[in-house]
Amino acid sequence: MSRHDRPTSRRDFLREGLRSLVNAGFGGIFEKLERVSELMERGEPKPAPLIPVLSCETRSLHPLFKSGQLTVENSFALLNELDIQGVSLSSRHLTSLHPRYLENLREVSHRHHLTITGLMVSEPINLNDDSNLSRRMDEVAEYLHAAAILHAPLVRLHLAGEREDELFERAALFLQRLLPEARRRRVRLTIENRDGVGRRPELLVNLVRALDARWIGVCYDFGHGAPERLYDTARILAPYAFHAHAKSRAFDPRGEETSLDYGRILSQLRLASYVGALSIEYLGEGDPIEGIRKTRDLIRRHWRAY
Repeated sequence: MSRHDRPTSRRDFLREGLRSLVNAGFGGIFEKLERVSELMERGEPKPAPLIPVLSCETRSLHPLFKSGQLTVENSFALLNELDIQGVSLSSRHLTSLHPRYLENLREVSHRHHLTITGLMVSEPINLNDDSNLSRRMDEVAEYLHAAAILHAPLVRLHLAGEREDELFERAALFLQRLLPEARRRRVRLTIENRDGVGRRPELLVNLVRALDARWIGVCYDFGHGAPERLYDTARILAPYAFHAHAKSRAFDPRGEETSLDYGRILSQLRLASYVGALSIEYLGEGDPIEGIRKTRDLIRRHWRAY
């Protein structure tokens, strides 16, 4: 079969058509149109992949940071010693968003074989505060850039506010305006299930589904929500979760968390084929390191893959 008899691919068809424009005197636009055809074939950017590792929130270590016993940088060595493979950074624990500082933080994490699993924006965003929403949007854009430098796959937001009838539309508009920057940085946006738009799991899921579930998802916290609906919340949110906070405060003699049935919660995540990080968030009154260790053992007892 000669080259003239071969079926013409879509790409070759575009090229031949564009070359005919060149021959007709439209050479100035050939390269631009060819670039457009390449972008069409390549499609939009894909979000950075989620990594299924056992992680730890820097919030778990906040008492040690506050007392000066630990810094973010040397906490990475500690987590490595605890056989934890990931770290999720709270924005309150970053001393700067300067690229050089963030690049150094990333290199230190790699040196200790840690994956940065997320960047948590610590200050809630009040969706009813019209006077500050533009500023907060700019801040989130900066955090998306910071996450990209850190090679973190996601940024977590707490979208607060009152008057639930308005929250959905306000949250949708806020996130829609951030989507182009998220795509540009290849960083996902996650909303935590806490007061505000995340108070009711059904509302949070509807928000994700109304936007773009490839780029916007849930940061599922085990301990948030109405006590009588904790496990129903796990079932509803697990299919949309990009990140999970394994909340813990106290343990019984068997090593189980006293207020949360970890086996039941983790089974919901497994059923939903969850592939993100399980990130320890110990907020108990005891030694943070011991609390992290007990939470680590509890997770692995119920889900050995982590």
